[in-house]
Order: sequence, then C-alpha cells, then structure tokens
Amino acid sequence: MALPLAVALATVAATEDLARGEAEFLRGNAHCDVREFADALACYERAAAFGYEDHVMWNNRGVALDGLGRHEDAIQAYTRAMQRNSAYEIAAYNLGNAFAQLGQFDEALVAYDRALAINPSYPDALYDKALVLARLGRTKPALQAYEVLLRTDAANVVAWTRKGQLLEELNKFEEAVEAYKAATTANPQDADAWTGLGDSLYALERYEEAVEAYDRAIAANPNNEEAWNNKGFTFFMLGIHEEALSCYEKALAINPTYKQAWYNKGYTFHGINRLEEAVTAYEKAIELDRGDEVLWNNLGNALYNLGRYGESIPYFEQGLEVNPKYEIAWNNIGNALNKMGRHSESLKYHDKALEIKPDFDYALYAKGHALDNLGRHEEGLELIGQSLELNPNYDHAWMAKAESLYRLGRLEEARDALNNALILNGEYEEAWVFRGKILEEMGNALEAERCYEEALQCFRASLELEPENAELLYHQALLLEDLERTDEAIDAYAASASRGHSADALIRLSALLLRVGRAADALVPADEARSRHPLDGRGHLAAGRAAIALNRTADAEAFFRKALDVDPASEARLELARVLHLIGKEEDGLAVLRGIETPDTGALLLRADIQRSLGRTDEALADEDAAIRAATEGRDLAYRHKGRLLLDLGRPKEAVAAFDAALGLDPTDAEAWFDAARAWQALGQEVRARKLLDEALRLDPDHAQARRLRSEGATAD
Repeated sequence: MALPLAVALATVAATEDLARGEAEFLRGNAHCDVREFADALACYERAAAFGYEDHVMWNNRGVALDGLGRHEDAIQAYTRAMQRNSAYEIAAYNLGNAFAQLGQFDEALVAYDRALAINPSYPDALYDKALVLARLGRTKPALQAYEVLLRTDAANVVAWTRKGQLLEELNKFEEAVEAYKAATTANPQDADAWTGLGDSLYALERYEEAVEAYDRAIAANPNNEEAWNNKGFTFFMLGIHEEALSCYEKALAINPTYKQAWYNKGYTFHGINRLEEAVTAYEKAIELDRGDEVLWNNLGNALYNLGRYGESIPYFEQGLEVNPKYEIAWNNIGNALNKMGRHSESLKYHDKALEIKPDFDYALYAKGHALDNLGRHEEGLELIGQSLELNPNYDHAWMAKAESLYRLGRLEEARDALNNALILNGEYEEAWVFRGKILEEMGNALEAERCYEEALQCFRASLELEPENAELLYHQALLLEDLERTDEAIDAYAASASRGHSADALIRLSALLLRVGRAADALVPADEARSRHPLDGRGHLAAGRAAIALNRTADAEAFFRKALDVDPASEARLELARVLHLIGKEEDGLAVLRGIETPDTGALLLRADIQRSLGRTDEALADEDAAIRAATEGRDLAYRHKGRLLLDLGRPKEAVAAFDAALGLDPTDAEAWFDAARAWQALGQEVRARKLLDEALRLDPDHAQARRLRSEGATAD
C-alpha cells in the first residue's frame, strides 16, 4: 500500500509545480507585453525551474532576451523552442530576426525559409526575408516578394508599409513615400505607415511634411514612441529645440528604456551647447546599450567640448573596445591630447585613424595641425593641404593652413587662406581675429581694426544665441585683452570662468589682473583654479606670481613648489628659483635650476645673478655669455644684463663693450643708453656720458634716473 501513496504524492507535487510554473509563465508574458524584459526573463526562468518549459515558453524567453539585446542567448532559446516543436513557425521567424540583429544575414534567410516552409502564407516572415535580401544586395528578389503580396491584395496595408521600409533600406526614398502613401490611403489609422512616411520625408529633407506625418501617426496611436522620437529629431533639424526636447520626453514617458530617445535628447542638448545635460542623457542611453560605439564617442565629445579633455579619453577608448576599427574615436583621442598640449602623443592616434581610413580628411587636418604645433610646419602644411583637397569646405582646416603659413612667414598666403575660411563661415570669430593680426603685421592697421571689430560683432551675435558658451566668452576676452579693453576683458574672462570647466579663463584672468596692478584680486581666480583643477600646475603658478606681487614670499615659495610637483616641466622651476634668490636661499635656487635640462636665456641670467650673490663672479660671467649665445630673441637684454654685472664688478671698459652690443641690436632702448652713460661716466668720460643721457631722455623724457644724472652733471649715482 506504500507504493501507490508515493505515486499519488508525487503526482500531486508535480501538478502543483506545473501550476506555479504556468503562473510564472503568464506573469512573464504580461511583463513582455509592457517591455519589462528583465522581469519577464526572471519569470520564465522560474517557470522552467518548476518544470514548465514547453516550446511557447522558450520562444517567449527568446523574445525577452532579444529585448535585452542578448541576441546570441535568444538564438539558443528559439532553437530550444524548435527542438520541442519543429512545426512552430513563430520561433523559426524570431530566430531569423535574432540572426538579422547580429548581422548574420545568411543564417537569418535559412530561418525565414524554415518559417515559410511551415506556413507559406506567413507574411511577417516574407517581409523580413525581403529586408534581409535587400541588405545582402539582392534587391530584385526582395522587391518581388512584396509585388507578389500586393498583386493578390492591393489594399494590404502591411505589404505597402513593408515595401516602404524596404525602399528606405535601398535609399529609394521617393518611391518609399509613394508606398507609404498607398498604405495610409488603404488605412488612414495605420500608425506604422504614417511613421514610415515621416521617416522617408525626413530623409528627403522635407521636414515640415515629415512633422505632419508623425502627427498623423501620433493621432492614430498616442503611445507611438517612435513617432514622438522621430518628430523630435525633425524639430531639431528645423532648429525648434524646445519642441524637440518635449517630443523626446513624450517618447520616454511611454518607454523609459527607449535608447534612441535618450540618444537624440543628448544629441539635441549637445547641438545647443547644453553640454552637462547632454552628458546625462548620453549616460542614460549607455546604461541601456553599452555596445554602441557611437554613443561612447558622443559622450566623449560632450566632455571634450566642456574642456574636460582628460575625462573624455576613456569614453573614446570604450568606443574602441566595442569597435576597434572606429576611426573617429581614434582621431578624437588624438584631438583631446592636442588640446592638452601633448602633440607628440597625439600623432599615433591620428595615424591609427588614417590606417583605418586613409582618406579621412579630418584626421589629415588634425595630424597636420599637431605637426605644425610641434614646429614641423612644412609637414603639417602638406597634410592640411591634403585634407582640403578632400574637403575644401572645412573652415577650421583653412584656419589651420593659415597658421602654418604664418609660422613659415608667408603672410599673404596666410591671409588668403583666412579669406577662404571666412567665405565659408562669415561668423568665424577666431579667423577674423587672426586676419586682423596678419594685416597688422603687413602694415594695414586700418583693415586690421575693421577685422577686430567684425570679430567682436560676431562674438556678440553668437553670445546672444549661446550666452552660456564658455569658449566663446574666453576667445572674446582674449581679443578684448589684445585691444587693451581691459575692463571688458576682465568681465569676459570672469564670465567664461564661471561657465567653463577648464582652468584657462581663470589663469588668464589672474594674469591680466596682476598685469594691471590688482595683485590681491589676481589671487582670487588663481586660488579658484587651484581648488577646481588641483592637477593643473598653472593655478599654483598663478597663485605664486600673485603672492610675489603681494610680498608674500613664503606663500609664493609653497605655491611654486606645488606647481613643480604637479608638472616638473613647468615654468614653476624658474619662478621658484627666482623667489629663493629673493629670500636669500641661493644654493637652493641653484639646485632648482639644475633641474632644467636645457636652460634658456632667462634661466641662465637668473643663474648668473645667483652666482654673483654667492661671489662666484667667473661662473656668473660664464652664465651671462651662455645666455647671450642661447638668446634667439632679446639678445640685447642679455648684453645689457652682462654690462651691468661688469659695471658692478668695476670693469667699466668691458661694460661699455656689452652696452654697445645691446645698442647695436636695439638703438631705441632708453635704458641701454642710460646704462652706457653710467659706464662712460665710470671711465671718467663726462662729456660722452652727458650725450648718452641726452639720447636716453629723448627716447624716454620720463626716465627719472637719467634726468637726475643729467641734472647732476653726470656725476656718479
């Protein structure tokens, strides 16, 4: 009697488990219906655990996996469904779709044919088979499939709609419009047909008509997320940005996991320079699909445009993990490195982009611009020229060509290149500024002034449209500073600093305030730069310079040491050595200067001063001579510096020779005439000294020391 009891118990248990499994299966279907695919998948897994796993459950499990983008897993689920029921055409059809999602079109065709062998009148399988045939370039059999359907039923809305989709796939948009119109005529309430019509009209740039079609789709189905999304992007193309954003919000209210709406929302924010919001939207899209290289790249671009160049690079790299052949991301890493001043490092990334796509005009331009910044002007010019041969309509490439030509001293050609940039983009502010600079050097001050005014008008017009654009404000401030419109420049730098994400505006603001004698004010943006950008040594450097002007030498030393820690190759080494010399730490100053591999004129002259303070006159004079040899510009100042040292050492005759060399290089320097007068006076040549003082005062009537010596009859100081 025990055996039947065991069987009975087992039967009861199995029945209960199957009932639970069926309940989970039905719950999974409900989740699938509202696109809650993760929840649906969990239900189907629990159903299988209870022993409920027929062919329908495996098919629906595949649908959930497809919805989550897990197409390989979906293929396994559909295959399990077919194994349980080889005549189950829906699973065969879905299997074809999963293969198509992965770009495995030959396998997709086999699956569609299997579905059609089971059910020859299965229209969805026939439609999608035709789309795959089109993607394989087999256009004729693809179109024939729809013609067969339409001959038997001219009012077949689905057939007309699918034919429209196929014609879109083939870029035959005019014919697609006609197919979709036939579908909407057959059924004016078919939302898919109206959406397809809108898409084809959009592709033909008939944007107003496209919006009307999307409106009809939405009227037929207010929950048509695709129509809301596509209508939004059409508004973006029409420049109606707030309406575009509103449409994306409608699409996302219907389906918060609609990746394309998040992407388009980010793209629209990006296009209107609301970059922080663009970053947030792109991040939402990436949460939904981490396998989209374009999304990673665009997120990197948004950070790049915010001036957060270092932060942008990992996102470009993520795009390359998805697609190592994505040449745009390779090039963008190079661009970010260029913006950070790391031009040598950038070259390998531009080269990789060009290895993938040799005619990539933007990479040619970017590499050329990097070479130009490295001083390899001829090589840079050659690549920029190749870029312009491929795309003569890129204003920034003409600007880069102008920069190369200018650095090569070919001013007229540089001006002509800028003319081309401005023909393409009359609102190109930086090109107007550069053209003004070149014309000024060519002696055409009047035309240069007109260029600067044109640039300011362009800045004003652009800022009316984009008042929060930190980069525009920064470049406007640069021009205002060059034009000595100091108060306006200060305001523009401050506005740029408050909106931007790089230290540039804060550093320039601090330097300008220091230059006009507002040292205490200069310390404020320098401290802000240190706080906001602690790994950018320029903020610490600016703070040190302001502290020196305020006679806060201990603070200055600390700031310069921090700047040097952050960037050992920065100007902070020279500034630190100078402040150490100022406070009498001469040996420490020399030790800091030894860290400069190739000292320039300024470093050598400072070293000479320190050696002089330590009583090492021979070493000091050797450094003075090295400074003269090293000087490419300002050699007259190096000669004058040597002359003063010789005069202080009681060697006036040699000092006279040094001052004569300085005056030979720059006879307009009143200070050099004054120094030469002192040397001749030390030699007892009072008459000669008076004549030299007269020349100093002619050049600079306000030279107080020269006036005093002259009034004293050129007696000694």
